[in-house]
Amino acid sequence: MSIRGIQISNGFLIGLHRELLSIFTNHYSIEIKTLTVFQLYGFGNYDEDKPNLKEFILEKTRKWINGKYLYNKVRELEKGSSKSVKLRRDYLSLLIIAAGYDDYNQYLNDSPFLSANIREKEYNNFQETSTDTDSLYYIGYYVEDRQYYIKSKFTIHKMKTASWEILYWERNSEPTYYTYFGKCVPTGESALSFYFSKENSSLNKECFVNLFYGNNMQIKPVLLGAYCGFNRNNSPVIGKLIFEQVNDFETQDLKVKSKDINPIFHHYLYSQRMEVESVLPHKDSDLSVFVNRLEIVNFLIGEYFGFYLDESNYLIPIFFEVINELGELSLKINNHNFKGLGRLNRTENYLISEFSEKYNSYSQFSIQVKPLEKDLFNSYILVYYGADVLCGKVLLWKNSNKLKSLFKKDKGFYLNIGDLESSIANKITQYLR
Repeated sequence: MSIRGIQISNGFLIGLHRELLSIFTNHYSIEIKTLTVFQLYGFGNYDEDKPNLKEFILEKTRKWINGKYLYNKVRELEKGSSKSVKLRRDYLSLLIIAAGYDDYNQYLNDSPFLSANIREKEYNNFQETSTDTDSLYYIGYYVEDRQYYIKSKFTIHKMKTASWEILYWERNSEPTYYTYFGKCVPTGESALSFYFSKENSSLNKECFVNLFYGNNMQIKPVLLGAYCGFNRNNSPVIGKLIFEQVNDFETQDLKVKSKDINPIFHHYLYSQRMEVESVLPHKDSDLSVFVNRLEIVNFLIGEYFGFYLDESNYLIPIFFEVINELGELSLKINNHNFKGLGRLNRTENYLISEFSEKYNSYSQFSIQVKPLEKDLFNSYILVYYGADVLCGKVLLWKNSNKLKSLFKKDKGFYLNIGDLESSIANKITQYLR
């Protein structure tokens, strides 16, 4: 079905609205006059636990609508400035289903709230005006709250408009859709942007999607994108998206409801979402997760020279540096360099490295804040180095001129413990063996 707006007569929408209100009041055994417009249509300052049309339509159709959108259309009717009103096709279908009919034609033929004159005017109005070739169908994927794998239906109509229906398994594990409808904005030869206004959102929230397709979009089985919008608490969120193309609406509808998870998609999307906190700071220090972070990082600033002892009792030289008070750091193992940022663990006793290199993100390095002795630190490493894995303790000396000279002089990847001064060798024997 095309999701573009449809022009319908005032009489048609008035009849549908009256029938909905009649069914609604009978369903809840209430009188309309006891409800405010906010409560009746389900927007603004209303009680979600009390009867409202928004909740009623959700119960009947399993899809959310924007209560304010429906109210605005009723207001257009009341003004009487035009003989017709433009309504979203998908919303019209939801209202008809909520009223107890299967489709537009059944409602038009059977509703007791429509006159013969209105039936005659509207009979051919809702006939399909587009074909499957006008639309591109995708299953969208993203991860919410770091782990929840969310599926959606993303449909592009004639490269002009788009609908995005996000599925949540709520209400006794029944599927519930939150919908967006918006415009397609070409942004170059290889990308598209979609703007979804809050007026056309069942959540009354705006959203923006950027989609990269390269070239010849129609033959690409998988597209990548990013979204920017708001979560349920109205906090700004951004994240990555995957769009998987399917052949038609039926396949799209079937696949989005499947609870199968593509492990490749899940791994790619995991943690690829950022949310802005809903509480604003009163001063800059309020943004610090750890009160003592700046003091600890300043204490750790410096160059560290040390060793990892492998299972064959060979020493692998390790160079580590905390560069500045921002916590920028570097790690060097032979000719392999890692750069990143340090963060404290919750107990503030380890500085943990988060490496920025795309393919080194799985590597880990942490240094214990409290030294073993003066300028001698314990650290832990998990680095994938070619076919080898370095996993275990590393002993580091801070700002050691002796080891700095040794590292410059000796370019070998492995060292024997006998190559070191006895004072250093003794510490390795004490703490690493």
